[in-house]
Amino acid sequence: MQISSYAQSVTMRSSINQIQTQLADLQRQLTSGLKTDSYAGLGDARSLVLALTNQVSQSNSYLDTIQLTQLRVKSSMNALESMHKIASEMKTGSLSSSFELTAGGQTNLQITSGMRLSELVDLMNLSVGDRQLFGGKATQTQPVVTSNLMLNGDTIHAGLKTVIAQRSAADLGDGLGRLALTSAVPGSVSIAEDVDGSPFGFKLANVSSTLSGTTVTGPVGTPPSVDVDFSATLPSAGQKVSFELNLPDGTKTTVTLTATNATPAGAGEFTIGADAATTATNFQAALDATLKTEAKQTLVSASAVEATDNFFDNPPMRVDGPPYDTATALIAGTPDNTVIWYQGDTSGTPGNNFIATVGQGSQVAYGARADQSAISTVIKSAALLAAVSYTGNDVNETKAYAELTKRTASALNYNDGSQSLQSVMTDLGLKSSTLDTAQNKLNAQISTSKTVLADTQNADPYDVATKLNTLMTQLQASYQVTSSLSQLSLVKFI
Repeated sequence: MQISSYAQSVTMRSSINQIQTQLADLQRQLTSGLKTDSYAGLGDARSLVLALTNQVSQSNSYLDTIQLTQLRVKSSMNALESMHKIASEMKTGSLSSSFELTAGGQTNLQITSGMRLSELVDLMNLSVGDRQLFGGKATQTQPVVTSNLMLNGDTIHAGLKTVIAQRSAADLGDGLGRLALTSAVPGSVSIAEDVDGSPFGFKLANVSSTLSGTTVTGPVGTPPSVDVDFSATLPSAGQKVSFELNLPDGTKTTVTLTATNATPAGAGEFTIGADAATTATNFQAALDATLKTEAKQTLVSASAVEATDNFFDNPPMRVDGPPYDTATALIAGTPDNTVIWYQGDTSGTPGNNFIATVGQGSQVAYGARADQSAISTVIKSAALLAAVSYTGNDVNETKAYAELTKRTASALNYNDGSQSLQSVMTDLGLKSSTLDTAQNKLNAQISTSKTVLADTQNADPYDVATKLNTLMTQLQASYQVTSSLSQLSLVKFI
């Protein structure tokens, strides 16, 4: 019978060591849950694991960007939703407000608008983290000055109230809205703009007449003028002449004078005299009074609207004066003499100043700026209502206030076809939806990658446990064989 040799003993012990190594590796797999503790141990799957791991890391980075961007977008939408509510309240108030002044010379709507203006400024100065939301690329600067500075300015810088007052003086002139009435010859009246090309006051747009025996011509000439020439054939009672006038804010008004036999004539009427000269004199006096009334009613309100639009321009435009009542041009205000209401960035297209990378080769442009027309319209409307005040001693103020509120309601309806606040909110909503889509896509990619990684890297605990049991059985058998071999001796066979 053959006795085990030394070589057989060594072989058996080597086998045991291999089994022990395999057992240790399986125990590590069972503990860590991984097939190997190094990429080298993955063999050919190493490149796949490295690529997927990098992809998951990059995707998580994109997700962080999306979450922060989504926070900014939704915060902007919430701010604009609050602004939209304020705009709706002001519009409704403008359509229904009556001219009942408080002790401060303003209506309740105007006082409320002043408070709303402060709220609007706070909304536009909203920041998320370390970034201002409505200042464009100027993320560290509050984009809108305080409502008090905007309205009242300071000792050096003119605020909106000052700009409105100066513009009002320039538009009203001597009270005729920068028109001049003259009578070069008896029986003739001429109505002319005072300075050709001046942006201030009434502008003669058109004239129409049913006055018999009267020649009405114009507007023609430089500066434009209209001539009304009466003849021996006098107008009849009830006949009219109408002057269509352009106002500074782009709207129009019509001044109409009706012939009458009554003495004195009523408002908007002129008395037919005994002859052409007397009739012309009566006509000129009536037109003078009517223009002054119209100036106090429609012109003063249109002037305030235009001054506010100019103030919110970039740069703000002001009357080139003093003197203001005879001024003939506008001049750009500077940061040295005028409040610049918007302090943010003005470069690029408003609403697309921020770029978020939300995937490989995928970007989303987003944002909103306080100087966007849709947003600034709301701020302008509140500022306009808050800046104007009344004495309560002029009967024309009731009509002037109605003209002002009518224009405010029209602006908040965005009747001029400009971008609306709702459209800005809709655009942000679309950007938010795009971010959600990108987030869902990334989450799906991460889930798929993690599944493949798990299949490649993770050890199956049931498979590992089965292998452990098998190796334990093998090891036990090997120990028994080794023990038997170690007890063999030649003496036992002699």
